[in-house]
Amino acid sequence: MESKPDLSQRDGHDLVLALDFGGTKLAAAVVDLSAEEIVGAIIKKTTPVAEGAKGTLAAMIDCGQQALAECGFATEVQAVGVSFGGPVSTDRRQVLRSNHVADWDGIPLADEIKGAFGLPAAMDNDGNAAALGEWWFGGHRQFDNLIYVQTSTGAGGGFIFGRKLYRGSGLAGEFGHYIVDVNGPQCSCGRRGCLESVCSGWAIARDGRRALAEDSASCPALAQLSGNNPAAVNAAAVFEACRKGDPACQTIVRSALNALAMLVVNLITLNDPQVVVMGGGLTRSWDMFERFFLPVVQEQMHPFFRGRCQVSHSVLNGKELLLGAALLTQEK
Repeated sequence: MESKPDLSQRDGHDLVLALDFGGTKLAAAVVDLSAEEIVGAIIKKTTPVAEGAKGTLAAMIDCGQQALAECGFATEVQAVGVSFGGPVSTDRRQVLRSNHVADWDGIPLADEIKGAFGLPAAMDNDGNAAALGEWWFGGHRQFDNLIYVQTSTGAGGGFIFGRKLYRGSGLAGEFGHYIVDVNGPQCSCGRRGCLESVCSGWAIARDGRRALAEDSASCPALAQLSGNNPAAVNAAAVFEACRKGDPACQTIVRSALNALAMLVVNLITLNDPQVVVMGGGLTRSWDMFERFFLPVVQEQMHPFFRGRCQVSHSVLNGKELLLGAALLTQEK
């Protein structure tokens, strides 16, 4: 992708319907690319994981229709941009897999969306969409080289190199499956020790549930937050219990964020970006990142790169996915 065109010079509205398929939530909104803003409400639903790909697609189409009804300019919407939480084909028309929702393999999602809304549809995985949205809308467009790292239900990210989204042969930026411990826990992909298996929403929740079940005395705050019910533990509760001083939860969070820090250090060494932006649901506990993540990044970063590369927190609060999905429709 060439340097993003100056959309502010266009006349009138430049409206795109943006859809974000996540492992935990679905979101839809209309984006005005000329005004660089979301028009109307962001429509969100919990991903109906038990209903598989078919039910998830139906729920997303409903979200999209609601977003169009909310924006007030539905007849002016020109295209649909789709962010998908998993790898997609090289031509970005089909889903390769979702590790969190069954039966997505081989689904021609771009064509399904085109048929549902009667509009051209462009698609990419969520890491690439978020990287694009973060670069252009997150205050970083002055940089030529940016890496976006996302930790949420899963883990991933994307590259902006030379003011273009870099995809490799289609799967660049699958950071969640960078192996951080060959003897580590099993990942959703089937291998062991991937970053996602230790630093993702589902992995942190898993470790919190195990800690509570095995020794509730080591995590009294987590026991209180969850009603002493391991099944009620999620990643947000583990972070809050860590904040309250639970020894077991501090160990879980420290281990997860240390692994993430080492990934970021290695990405910086390999790619020499001007900025690395951290985003995704886990970063809502940024105080824990400041405590356990940033010091490790600074300590382990090679002296050549200290002061050369910024490591920052996304200020878009998750909107980078929808904004980036909208920008996908502008690629040539």
